[in-house]
Amino acid sequence: MSVQILHCSDMHLDRNFNMANLARVQERKEDLNRNFSVAVDYALSNKPDLFLVAGDVFDRVSPGNAARVFLTEKIRQLKEAGMHVYMIGGNHDIPKLGGQRVAIEVLSSAGLATVFSESDEFGTSILELNGKRVCVAGKSYFSQVESANPLHERKVPIEGDYNILMIHGSLQGLNVASSVPEMASQNPFRPEDVKVGLNYFALGHFHNFFEREYGGCKIVNSGSVEKLSYAEMNDEKGFVWAELNPDNVSTEFIKLQTRPMEEYVLQFSKDAQYTPSLKGYVIDQLQKHGNPTKIARLRLQGLISQEQYKELKINELIEATRDVFFHLGIDRRELEVEGFGKVFLGRVDNPIEAFTKRLDLLIARTDASDERHRELEQVKELGRKYLQDAQA
Repeated sequence: MSVQILHCSDMHLDRNFNMANLARVQERKEDLNRNFSVAVDYALSNKPDLFLVAGDVFDRVSPGNAARVFLTEKIRQLKEAGMHVYMIGGNHDIPKLGGQRVAIEVLSSAGLATVFSESDEFGTSILELNGKRVCVAGKSYFSQVESANPLHERKVPIEGDYNILMIHGSLQGLNVASSVPEMASQNPFRPEDVKVGLNYFALGHFHNFFEREYGGCKIVNSGSVEKLSYAEMNDEKGFVWAELNPDNVSTEFIKLQTRPMEEYVLQFSKDAQYTPSLKGYVIDQLQKHGNPTKIARLRLQGLISQEQYKELKINELIEATRDVFFHLGIDRRELEVEGFGKVFLGRVDNPIEAFTKRLDLLIARTDASDERHRELEQVKELGRKYLQDAQA
């Protein structure tokens, strides 16, 4: 008899989207809720034995009450339908330093789910399902030293006829790449770290779906349920249905409908004539692609004159196309102004991001076994905490 699994991750519920229109921010939060609801409804219809959530359930350590209630209601539906729900915390769920409880632990306290909230050691649950002994093990994201290998010198339980492992981390190797490159160094592990005897390795963290096989184990990263950045523009989003059989593991990626997201490129020349003006030309081009449900990014390239630059008023562009798109971002980093060069900067890091990038650079120059490496990791996490506390 097979054991059936629904595996999802990276819902990022209650995310704070960077949009000026607060009503649309709420709509984006509903996008996340809706797609997680689709996964839950699929489970209620198809009745898997296990429902696995592999981290980044919430987008922040202290989510709002509405998101907490929404999640609790959905997990209760699964519990009442007879499913076993297992969850781990991701890098967005787990506090950087100890002493603060993980928000999803309330589901464990209420008896609705098994939450492996510890980051140091694997939690284990043994079930008898369909005549088979099933061992489910997991650990949450190790936030205190993000460059640490979550499998190194850790005892992975192999105690069942079927053995399932859950972590939130970065597989390095097997031709795997994250659509968001900066994620790849967080809780990294190699294929050779995967213990022999595992049947299904449920991953979260990378926002793009992938599946691989190594040493008889199916390694699956379900990806996020919605597009959360322009880097994910070409990702397909969804969740995974898996069936563990005595001689193989079969998987199916169930696609979700996501908010449309596209990028457009306009190439300028200082010698061209734009009518009625450069700003008017850009607005006309954008309106050709208009869709009020779409998130769009416009990349401006080429060389313009100083007079043309005076015409290019970005705030007026965004206001003029406010109802053409759900949201419009404009990237001017590849645009030059005659006599000045590239004067348009990218997004300026906030203090936390700038501090983290600087410490990551220093850490990368030290050996992982060096005492200075560990000290810099501690400085980074303490500094991030103090900046967050100061609402930097």
